[in-house]
Amino acid sequence: MAFPLAAIAGGLATGFGGAAAGSFLGGGGPTYQPSPTMEALGEYGLKQLKASPGTKKAIRQQFKALRESGNRGAAEAMLESYRGLYTNPEFIEKKLAKSYSKPIDFSSDIFQSAAQEVYGQQGLGYSSADYENFMNRAKGRSIRSPQAFADMLKQDLIASGKVMTPQQEQLSYLLGTPARTPEGYYTNEYRKIQYDMPELLATPFLS
Repeated sequence: MAFPLAAIAGGLATGFGGAAAGSFLGGGGPTYQPSPTMEALGEYGLKQLKASPGTKKAIRQQFKALRESGNRGAAEAMLESYRGLYTNPEFIEKKLAKSYSKPIDFSSDIFQSAAQEVYGQQGLGYSSADYENFMNRAKGRSIRSPQAFADMLKQDLIASGKVMTPQQEQLSYLLGTPARTPEGYYTNEYRKIQYDMPELLATPFLS
């Protein structure tokens, strides 16, 4: 038994709705309309990602505390970590732009302490001319935090030969610290260890 095309179309329209029938017969697809509940949930999600006045204040205070400690680089890194997290990042971008426009004071105590710690751990010193060189290299590498400054100095010391290699460090446990050149470079010369036999035999673990 044959059925007219109009009847088939009418059945599709009844079964799937007018929009579905239009799609089957070559028309446009159905138009999606979110429910009021879904719209409310979407607005709630956006509010959750929007930094509140209290959040902005807390972030600004944290930035200020780090900056006033002399660690502007850490303050900037903290702000960078919030980038892309909120839908209203203008307050973050503004702070970063202002901070990046200011140069880093490598002569401040926090940077000098970082250099003293790195060199002190190796039993080394440095002159004011050396420190001037440190500062110039740090500026050239766009370093902005004491941590990055210390890392630069450590890497430079390792590359220069003023820090013991792993092999030299292992030998140092047996032969003592290797000698240095007048410039501060490690050599492969170790001090000779001489034992006094009477004193050695008098030690508790041998007596």
